[in-house]
Amino acid sequence: MSATFVVLSGATALAVAGGAGLLWLRRTWLVVDVIGESMAPAFRDGDRVLVRRGRAEALRVGDVIVFGGPLHDDDRPPPGSVRPAMVVKRVAALPGDPMPDAVAAQDGGTTVPSASMVLLGDNADQSVDSRVWGPVRVDGVRGLVVRRIAPRPGREEHGVPARS
Repeated sequence: MSATFVVLSGATALAVAGGAGLLWLRRTWLVVDVIGESMAPAFRDGDRVLVRRGRAEALRVGDVIVFGGPLHDDDRPPPGSVRPAMVVKRVAALPGDPMPDAVAAQDGGTTVPSASMVLLGDNADQSVDSRVWGPVRVDGVRGLVVRRIAPRPGREEHGVPARS
């Protein structure tokens, strides 16, 4: 009886540990499919990227991020544009940084407002970004792109799609 109990307890412990590990992985990492050419040549349409979930406090200018939050305080897309669920963009300026010349400040200021940042695509001719939206709220950061990863061979499923 006690040997059976030990085996069952060990199996239960492994199942709990495996579930906790899987939960940690899902809370820490995200795989995203890039759609579009706005981040070319760094990332192209169809690339898959590994994203470490995190907050905006750790970001630096030049980081490539996945952004999935509201673009403006009132959460409405600019007139005539559609906001995708998530985008892959490069951080061009953080709160307090000078406003990049290509981006119009919504309040006429010369620095990026607090709790905001400027996101730009590497391929300006193909990118809808802060040049259209203006500064966006930092609370929409989903994570930092760590690297490109290989696509799943022979599978039709993809990671979470994000416009570039």
